[in-house]
Amino acid sequence: MALEERVSRLEGAFEQVDARLAGLDRSIESLRAEMNGLRSEMNTGFDQVDRRFNNLHLLIGGSWVTIMASIMATLITVIAAN
Repeated sequence: MALEERVSRLEGAFEQVDARLAGLDRSIESLRAEMNGLRSEMNTGFDQVDRRFNNLHLLIGGSWVTIMASIMATLITVIAAN
């Protein structure tokens, strides 16, 4: 095999490698974009969970205050009646 044929084959192989690397680069960029989208969706979901958790705290706290006020009012009424 002549030197020119070998160089020609190497050039062809190099072009194939270059094309494959370009394809991998596009795939990686696509994957990064998809990951960023998933990250945004997760952050939105976590924000919603945080808001619901805070609302639950308010509901439980308000219920506790109402129950304690009712118990105290009942006790004051009972003590005042005796």
